[in-house]
Amino acid sequence: MLELYFNGPIYTMKHDNETVQAVLVDGNRIKAIYQEVPDLKDVKYIDLNGNAMFPGFVDTHIHLVGTGIALRGVNFKDDHDIEVIIEKIRNATENMDDGSFLICEGYNENQLDGYKIMKDDIDAITDKKVIIKRVCRHAAIVNSSVFEYFNINDNVADMPGGHYEKVDGVLNGWVHDNAMEAMLEVASIEDEASLTGHVEYAVQQFTQAGLTGVHTEDLAYYNDFKDVLNAYKNVINKDNPFRLNILRHTEVIEEVVQYDFDYNDYFRPDAMKFYADGALGGRTALFSEPYSDEDTYGLAIYTPDELAEQVKKARDLDVNIAVHMIGDKAVEMVLDAIEAHPPRSGRDRLIHVSFLREDLIERMARLNIICDIQPMFVASDFPWAIERVGTSRIRYSYPWKSLLDKGIICGGGSDSPIEDFRPLSGIAAAINRKAADDKSDGYNMAEALSVFEAIALYTTEAAKVADNISAYGTIEEGKIADFTILKEDPFKVDRYQLQGIEVAATVIDGKIVYQAENLK
Repeated sequence: MLELYFNGPIYTMKHDNETVQAVLVDGNRIKAIYQEVPDLKDVKYIDLNGNAMFPGFVDTHIHLVGTGIALRGVNFKDDHDIEVIIEKIRNATENMDDGSFLICEGYNENQLDGYKIMKDDIDAITDKKVIIKRVCRHAAIVNSSVFEYFNINDNVADMPGGHYEKVDGVLNGWVHDNAMEAMLEVASIEDEASLTGHVEYAVQQFTQAGLTGVHTEDLAYYNDFKDVLNAYKNVINKDNPFRLNILRHTEVIEEVVQYDFDYNDYFRPDAMKFYADGALGGRTALFSEPYSDEDTYGLAIYTPDELAEQVKKARDLDVNIAVHMIGDKAVEMVLDAIEAHPPRSGRDRLIHVSFLREDLIERMARLNIICDIQPMFVASDFPWAIERVGTSRIRYSYPWKSLLDKGIICGGGSDSPIEDFRPLSGIAAAINRKAADDKSDGYNMAEALSVFEAIALYTTEAAKVADNISAYGTIEEGKIADFTILKEDPFKVDRYQLQGIEVAATVIDGKIVYQAENLK
């Protein structure tokens, strides 16, 4: 049956402040839009009851499986007391099997007055194997039992792209990037059934937050990539619609491209993902100048020649690249590699680009780059980011406005479970550039976005990142009927109240998949 949405502001997102009075949906497509509510026969009228309707919100950078695991497991993301963390570890390991690993998420010393937990602290709680990921997921703290399991002692040398922290030559328990990933590759074994549970729970939470789709990267971390793909299929289908753009990690992409997977409107293959540097919190993001609070430039995951080989590998497979980079030197190295091996078609994707320089932005514009940006990083990283990089590098920190002004397409992502996946949280951070409880006026406000620009990150810009603006991203005749319906109008509320706006309903493929309250 035809359905007509009406009686609420309906933002097309084609232009700033452009609204229509009604939208007619036929199956999963928008059949017509109206500037006056029409009188139609054989049509189901859906009364928005004053709620604001938008094109479906899409998160362009997320870890779907990792979010499900974090939501269902031991997570310290909201903990501000080390005693609470210690008690959670004690409770979780009390009846744990000796052969198992406890993998925890979300540790953040910046929420603990700078207290940095060490190996000896965990050893005092338990002799079970414990791995605690820092909130950035580029570092982890492990206890002695983990080192013993992997036959690692104080004589261990750093591996390419990985670092073991030591104090006076003695391991303190902190492992970074590839050193951490090597452990998790063994410890994070999940079967198809458990992966299906993680995917199901995460998708449920995403739709409640107003998301109609995400760009996710999960295939290289949980045993066999086929189990992950099967978990997607076990959950997402015509009866339970949700949309995934699937990034494929360099470690598995050659197998994945050969695998016969049923890509369709819910599953789309995307770029080859790899990492150029680490994270700001653990001081492994790679900069052209040393950190202000420690004598290090950060960590390069690849040498320049190795980076060029990664890009060439993608070109040989005829796919684009999607590369994690935080520091300006990492961005510079990746741009060099792209210039040496330009794409045959499509656009390469730079993820995060948190710290740039004016010359790098100019190069990115010339190379027709697209970006995944994480507005919530501003809210989480300031004010302590100033300690890491000093005031001189702040001007081009998280420079979202500068990127948009140069015509660079930017999709909005959360990097969940690192940050809050609710789009309204990201939208608020892009506008206010501070945490909700931060009493400052915001950080580097020259890069603040307008409400329209911030919402566009999750609608029109997200569709451009996915190269499917012809079908998604705006409310227009002929496009797919994916909508996010909000209880308040973000263009009308105070900008400091944006994060608190609740989702009234989420519509995917013309089907209402979530309702906080019944639409009439």
